[in-house]
Amino acid sequence: MNGLVTLQAFLQNEKYDGAILTSPVNLHYFAGFTGTTAVAFIGPKSAYILTDSRYTEQAKSECEGYEVIQYTKDVYETIKDLVNDSGAALQTCCFEGSIMSVDVFQQLCDTLDDTEFLSLNFATLRAIKREDELASLREAFRIGDEAFAAMLPQLRVGMTENEARIILESEMLQRGSREPSFATIVASGYRSSMPHGVASDKVMERGDFVTFDFGAMYNGYHSDMTRTIVLGKATDFQKKLYSIVLEAQMRGVAGIKAGVSGKDIDTICREYIQEQGYGSYFGHGTGHGVGLDIHELPVASPRSNDILASNMVVTVEPGIYLPGEMGLRIEDTVIVTEEGCEILSQTPKELIELDV
Repeated sequence: MNGLVTLQAFLQNEKYDGAILTSPVNLHYFAGFTGTTAVAFIGPKSAYILTDSRYTEQAKSECEGYEVIQYTKDVYETIKDLVNDSGAALQTCCFEGSIMSVDVFQQLCDTLDDTEFLSLNFATLRAIKREDELASLREAFRIGDEAFAAMLPQLRVGMTENEARIILESEMLQRGSREPSFATIVASGYRSSMPHGVASDKVMERGDFVTFDFGAMYNGYHSDMTRTIVLGKATDFQKKLYSIVLEAQMRGVAGIKAGVSGKDIDTICREYIQEQGYGSYFGHGTGHGVGLDIHELPVASPRSNDILASNMVVTVEPGIYLPGEMGLRIEDTVIVTEEGCEILSQTPKELIELDV
């Protein structure tokens, strides 16, 4: 099942005449298309996928409810022909304003010069997940959990962050991940103070905090989990920092349920870290949605106005980062329910001290 019904219902409710989609994520969600070159043109009661000869057969097999058109001239001229042939007016049309380039948008306006174009964040229509989406997400997280567990016994002092990354990504691929969800973060020692410290050639040393932030991809859906370990024995200070972040993270997870705002979840985590004296060392937001995009709605941050609803998926990932010294983050991704949440990432959160 794709999101065509959702989009057409939205167009009908808002009295919009059409929508044009070009991004791979929205083409996947609203049309089921997984190729790289296509434009979707959707009306309240019609739907077209316009693609070239490389993807015509694929589109016909994937895009249920769509008429597939192999275009031979400019794609927007083809859409203009469809509008003219239908006899229906295209007075208002939604498009991906945050994605479409200025040049392409100008071309669109020049071609359909009688149409008013409205920028729409289509991610708002994707925020509440269908059951088939949740099934794909659960599988992506199973892959991530198993791969992380398989990697841990292979880690050694003296190994580089990139060597650890390769092991982790290989374990995910062997378990069915199409590719990593994003550039895998492996940040050790002084580099662990960088929240997005992607794996480097730094050697991991005994006593280092090592933060792993990674994900698998299954059916186009991403997993996202962060765990921080210590190579060898943790110092008392490392244990203190870890216990603060863990408590903040667990409080955030416990606060999630339908009707709560993303800002509320951020406040729960942030206030606890502030109470422990480390508020100035937690700079990023607490969470974000996960799905076909690794970052989507809802958002949990001090500026968020998002209200959580059942079957939304969101991360909870507070951290403490002491610049040039050390840092850590703990992240789970959860499915929002009416009374709480289902935690997708099952890897234990107790501090792991690897005897390596």
